[in-house]
Amino acid sequence: MNERFMHRMLEPGDLATIQKLPANEPGILQSSTMYLHLPSEFTREALFYAPYIGTFCCDKRYSARRNNYDYYLSLLVDSGTLFVSSEGKDYRVEARNMLLLNCKKPHIYCAKGDVSFRFFHFDGSSSAQIYDRIVSIQGPVIRTYDQIIIENAYNTILALANDGYQNEFKISAQIHLILSELLSQHLSSNNLHSQMIARSIDFIENHFLDDISVGQIAASVYYSEYHFSRLFKKYMHISPHAYLQKLRIVFARQLLATTVMTVEAVSEKCGFNSVQHFIRCFKQHVGRTPNHYRKITMIAPE
Repeated sequence: MNERFMHRMLEPGDLATIQKLPANEPGILQSSTMYLHLPSEFTREALFYAPYIGTFCCDKRYSARRNNYDYYLSLLVDSGTLFVSSEGKDYRVEARNMLLLNCKKPHIYCAKGDVSFRFFHFDGSSSAQIYDRIVSIQGPVIRTYDQIIIENAYNTILALANDGYQNEFKISAQIHLILSELLSQHLSSNNLHSQMIARSIDFIENHFLDDISVGQIAASVYYSEYHFSRLFKKYMHISPHAYLQKLRIVFARQLLATTVMTVEAVSEKCGFNSVQHFIRCFKQHVGRTPNHYRKITMIAPE
């Protein structure tokens, strides 16, 4: 029976789980299991959810080729190697490594020998944004630094599925745990680029009220301005100049809302070289002029 058809057989609100062996797929061995579940409407709107959870043991015949599968995939290889093609690139996922894949785009994964892996397809909550952030930094094949956390989370998800998906909140929490762990890995002390970004942010936060340039920020961490700007944007998804400007605007908002300093004084205090530039930047970020923002936020004296 087709997986997608079985999924559609379940009605919204059902908490029953179908456990089946996908024996119609060549290469998936009898020791494999998979659980199918339709999440509740609340879970779809507010939480992470996993309609497919399973453990596959496969031989060299296994192959999956899809144009669109509606979900993201998180997969942990236990033994062997899985071969993956997605968005014009080929990857090898070896034992103890994870695969994070956007199955909403055309993709292929297959085995050329024996392979076993645990997996779940997921969506919901902020899946798209978190997926994009992780993959943009680490790529789709990820070597996890803390294998115990990942292992325990996968095992908990499988155990909850085996119990019948009765607690969607706990499944969502475990998915969140895995994704959070992957997100935090790029800040690991093992990553020299991450250390550099952290040091540059410390420098910015300690000097954002001064008239500093991106070149000075780069020099503080011993990088060229070009190389630093490229790495900063890769890791932070914002240019160092834009980060500095946003920090200044945040502080300007506080001053406008809590002091009687003039707009000119706030502009100078926050490191802008002209009040006209400050007003333009403030309106671009906040959607209001500084005076208008002050008018609607500042509490009038008694």
